[in-house]
Amino acid sequence: MKTSDQTAPSQFPVNGSMPMHRPAEGDDELPFEPTAAPQVGPLERRVLDVLWKTRATHSTRSIVDALSGSEGPAPAYTTVATVLGHLVEKSLVAREQIGSVWFYCAALTGCGYDAARMVRSLSDTNDRRRCLARFVGLLDEDDQAMLKALL
Repeated sequence: MKTSDQTAPSQFPVNGSMPMHRPAEGDDELPFEPTAAPQVGPLERRVLDVLWKTRATHSTRSIVDALSGSEGPAPAYTTVATVLGHLVEKSLVAREQIGSVWFYCAALTGCGYDAARMVRSLSDTNDRRRCLARFVGLLDEDDQAMLKALL
């Protein structure tokens, strides 16, 4: 039996009335302009990966538990709580409080975030053409063919 500080139901009330929105795979709506995609540190990325891979709503405790079985050392509860707060500030994670427990879900898909980061990287370069050419040159043949098919 899970306690209230484990994983919330797949949809839970926002202020007691509406379910929190979790992006579906293929949901391309971004909470920021792609050229303003925020950077994340290694632990922020690990937390996001938990939210993206499980596609579930989590408490801080359930994220700590998930990270305990993943790569790297298990971070402290307070560290994960701080990281979640930063991810909320960056508009990468949404949160809602139920009773005394905060629950978190990804505000966008992993693919949506990664695509926005690619756009931001491209906007940061001083030679877009050369950067794009180098990027395509670094892709394997299968990815080059996929890119060509998409264009």
